[in-house]
Amino acid sequence: MAIINTRSPNFESIDYAGMSYATLEVFIWTGSELDDVAGVSSYTLRKSATIPTSGNPTVTFETSELIRDYLDSTFNGNYSGQGVWVKHWMKVYNSSDALILSREFTKIALDGYSYFEEENVNEQSPMISNKKLFVLDDNTFRVPIYTNLNPTIVFIKDNEIIANQTFYKNEESSNQIKYVSIYGDNENWDTFKERVLENGGTSYEPNICLQAYFNNYSIGGVDEIRISYNNNGSELIANTDLTNSNYWLASGVTIIPAPVALSSYRMTGVGFVGSMPLITNDGDDFTVSCWLKGQGIVVVKLQEFGGDSTDYFEREVNLTSDWTYYQFSGTKEVDFRPSKMVISQTGGSSGYVDIYQPSVTQSYGIKTDVINVETLQECKYEPKKVTFINKFGVLQDMMFFKKSVEKMNVKKESYKSNILNSSNSYSRSNHVYRDFNVVGKESVTLSSGFLSEEYNEVFKQMMLSEKVWVTNINDKGEQVLPINVKTSNITYKTSLNDKLVEYTFDFDNSFNVINDIR
Repeated sequence: MAIINTRSPNFESIDYAGMSYATLEVFIWTGSELDDVAGVSSYTLRKSATIPTSGNPTVTFETSELIRDYLDSTFNGNYSGQGVWVKHWMKVYNSSDALILSREFTKIALDGYSYFEEENVNEQSPMISNKKLFVLDDNTFRVPIYTNLNPTIVFIKDNEIIANQTFYKNEESSNQIKYVSIYGDNENWDTFKERVLENGGTSYEPNICLQAYFNNYSIGGVDEIRISYNNNGSELIANTDLTNSNYWLASGVTIIPAPVALSSYRMTGVGFVGSMPLITNDGDDFTVSCWLKGQGIVVVKLQEFGGDSTDYFEREVNLTSDWTYYQFSGTKEVDFRPSKMVISQTGGSSGYVDIYQPSVTQSYGIKTDVINVETLQECKYEPKKVTFINKFGVLQDMMFFKKSVEKMNVKKESYKSNILNSSNSYSRSNHVYRDFNVVGKESVTLSSGFLSEEYNEVFKQMMLSEKVWVTNINDKGEQVLPINVKTSNITYKTSLNDKLVEYTFDFDNSFNVINDIR
């Protein structure tokens, strides 16, 4: 499933013979992808077709700015997904206002972006750009992953696996992104002290014995992280109106909208069969996927289109009353024939199947990304954790290891007051010049310490982020405060030019010292 990066344009286009105009309904929601959103569209757009000198009439809609109205990335110390579901439902009409084509598809939207020079941004499961992490000793660190690609994340220390976890596609918007540490994806504490306070402890008193223990058994000790995930290409079957005769070819089969979601359809009867033709390359691997529920047993397969209808690969599914996601892969035989995705009944008994978002994508196997981890100790300064929304639209942590300098800037107005009383005398303790509208704002300068030049990209994304936070640890636990990046320019450093790569950034607190929130 493709991701919509809402800080960059998202174009939804269609070209179709005989088209006069098209409408686009945009549904935006959080929760389950399978929620019934019919009749509650967030926006409805209409556009007349552009008639080219050759080819079909075309219509293009741009929806990123509309979707962003529903995205407000937040962070309070809890790492959770930041996405929303977006369904685009496009309808094509001719000059007589007759509906001639309907097309629907659902994607997850995140507050991310692509760079100008990036033509195509493929899905990846580690939702960070850097392949090296500098982390603080005895602190938990997390890697954001995209669960739709069925990733497995493995943490390695001294060539031994100390933790691993596999994730699978999930229909909840909050589960599309997971933040994984060696403790899984549910812990939000960073240090042992935070863990004590988070679990109900009233105080934390370090002692020599505990310190000796932690010196030998620091939390979060990792050398390497490996993330393996499905490396899929473009979708070969668009999620379209399945009642269109160009897609479902079964005769005498009733196909009706199922009660859940717009693009779900029901096939009923004895021996029902439905298929979607597509063009695929001989000898390549493909992944077939769909949501199914119903009664009875069905077979989902990739099959030769025409000829002797050779079955390339298949999977038998025992249907249940709950929506279940099925995904499997196989290889197309070399026969110089097109192929089709088929869902057919087996077992000879009557039943029904509800189908949602059938899809075929080209499969490039399993891709593994390796992230090297370097653990740093800092005894002199108090490191600061800065969290920001990166280019993928997810939370990313950045540790500043060295010196920090806090400052305060005060702005105020003043006036000259008359302190004479009725007897033309005055008190020497009265203010002649009085201040009012006194506003104080604090800022902090943080130093990164020496890092690799790969962190140029991390700092670039932090400066381009619209949401940044700093985490402070106090006696009550952690306190997350919003900040703004004050530094407005950066000269990228390299080991060749600069020998050592270190940066200093200025941040402003995103609030005044005096509580003036009304």
